[in-house]
Amino acid sequence: MGYALHIERDEPISIEEWELAVLSIEGIKLDSEPTQAINPSTGQCISISGNPGDIAVLFESGGFLDFGKNSSWEKCIYFSQGKGTFNATEDIENSNNPVHRAAASLAKKLSAKIVVDEGEIYSW
Repeated sequence: MGYALHIERDEPISIEEWELAVLSIEGIKLDSEPTQAINPSTGQCISISGNPGDIAVLFESGGFLDFGKNSSWEKCIYFSQGKGTFNATEDIENSNNPVHRAAASLAKKLSAKIVVDEGEIYSW
C-alpha cells in the first residue's frame, strides 16, 4: 500500500487545537525532533527536519506480566497545513494497530475525518 491518509475537516485544524488533542490521548506524544535514517546503499545518515505538531506513537509488543515487554516511540503522524498525515500500512485498518488507534482518537477529538488522497472517507 503506497498511499497517505489524512486527519482533516472542512476548516483547517489549528496547531493549538491539534496539540491539545494530542496531549489528551494516551499512547501518543508531540515530537518535533528531526527523523534520521541510514541509507542502506551508502551508509550515509539522512536527516529530515521535524515540524511542530508531528506525533510519535507508542508501539508495544511481547511480554507476559511485563517480562520481555518491548516498547518504542515512532514518529508516524505529521502535521502540516491544518491536517495530520500518515502512511497507510498493510494493517492500518486493524483497530489494534497503534497508528489506527491514534488517528481514530485524534479524528474523534477534533471532529475530523480520516480521508484518503482520492477523497474516500474511512469510518473508524
